[in-house]
Amino acid sequence: MRVKGKKPLPLRKGDVIAIFAPAGPVEPEKLSRGIARLSRAGFVPEIADGVLEKDGYLAGSDTHRAGQAQWALSLPEARAAMAARGGYGTTRLLPLIDWKRFARRPRLVVGYSDVTAILSYLATRLGIPSIHGPMVAADLATRADGPALSAFGKLAAGEVSPREPWGSPCERLRGKAAEGILAGGCLSVLTSLLGTSFEPDFRGSLLFLEDVAEPCYRIDRMLTQWIQSGRLRRIAGIVVGKMSPAGGENEDDLRKVFAAAGSSLSVPVWYGFPAGHAGPNYALPFGVRARIDGRGRLFILESPVAG
Repeated sequence: MRVKGKKPLPLRKGDVIAIFAPAGPVEPEKLSRGIARLSRAGFVPEIADGVLEKDGYLAGSDTHRAGQAQWALSLPEARAAMAARGGYGTTRLLPLIDWKRFARRPRLVVGYSDVTAILSYLATRLGIPSIHGPMVAADLATRADGPALSAFGKLAAGEVSPREPWGSPCERLRGKAAEGILAGGCLSVLTSLLGTSFEPDFRGSLLFLEDVAEPCYRIDRMLTQWIQSGRLRRIAGIVVGKMSPAGGENEDDLRKVFAAAGSSLSVPVWYGFPAGHAGPNYALPFGVRARIDGRGRLFILESPVAG
């Protein structure tokens, strides 16, 4: 069953953000650009020791990356912990982190892509809100996306009104309005958690899904696995991010796959929310109530931070 944990404290200008690398190796130039951008936005980045370490396709050994994560999740002066980048490797850290320690004094965890593993565990198993949003050596280093960074700051500060639409309207694929606990992330990462002790509990969720460079048949296969597992029987609806089709395919093919999944589950499906790999990466709070209305407008009904 879902539990409800403490909400993190708000993040405001002048606050510390701890930067860690839980997955793939970090490029120094991108890290520097992202750090500079965070600093210009008014935050104070603190970087984990060994953040630039490399071990093949990982940013160091599991022990090293888990140590970075534990440092970022427990640094007393930090109000948020932001991943440097995604890639692969975050799921391997889940059993190595002291989550009880984190839950006693939570702070916002921010990222997307492979960091979905942490976000979904916090939001659906520990009941602690997290933010599907920018990463310092990824989109903050490569995207000139001022509105998305501003949206992250507003959301993390607890300044979002439940009466104002969040992001831009989505396209209706089936059904109408839906309301639930916003959760989800990168579909392939979520699927890798099925059958593990860190599997997300999506009961009552307004499920946000996105991915990158996945052909339609693989998206279909992952959604089919979720549906046949019975784990999505009680979701409220699906909101799909703006996705870039794999080579030789188009967005209509993707739309059909998600619409078919919604039909199997008898839930509304909306397409094209501006978050995820395809950009812009508009921040979304996981673990709080949200509603999408009949016009495809998303409303954040609850703040992810204590207020």
